Amino acid sequence: KIYNLNVRGKRGNIVQTFPATEYDFSPKDLQVTVGDYVHYQWTGCDTNPQGNDGEGTKGTDRSNIVQMSGPNVQTPLTQEEIDSGKVNMLFKDTVTRQRMAYIGQDETKCKTYEEPLAKNNNNADNADRDVENCMKLNAAPTPYFNGGLQQVQSQGTFYFMSTRNNNFSNRTQKGSLTVL
Repeated sequence: KIYNLNVRGKRGNIVQTFPATEYDFSPKDLQVTVGDYVHYQWTGCDTNPQGNDGEGTKGTDRSNIVQMSGPNVQTPLTQEEIDSGKVNMLFKDTVTRQRMAYIGQDETKCKTYEEPLAKNNNNADNADRDVENCMKLNAAPTPYFNGGLQQVQSQGTFYFMSTRNNNFSNRTQKGSLTVL
């Protein structure tokens, strides 16, 4: 079987997005069987209202997918956690994990947080919106992302999030994949 994992919603807070919703994975909680495939794909736009709340460059939608250690965690797995071998990985190889995290950004051109901050005279808001800030997915070439078909290879529950649309308050973009 093949299942789609998409993103729904739009940039903004709950009032600004009404009658739509804030960003979320769809389905939020997907249940599959070992051997099934998940097609990771979504789109956004570059023409959201400029005043709508959100992370990254104003008016833009971007989403990525990185694994977390549990449903109540606010940060992705660290490289140390991945290297420990104690975590059942959603994406088994480094190339796939990076493709899902960077969504088409050229990693060789990505800047550290300090670089856009210095370039923008220590203005954190401007640094967050800087086109070279890959942490906010600002350098993604298009709002469309096609992560391709990924075959599910091991049982367990995998938790994931978008690093851009998770500001550690009431706005989170998280999901889970349960493999039977």
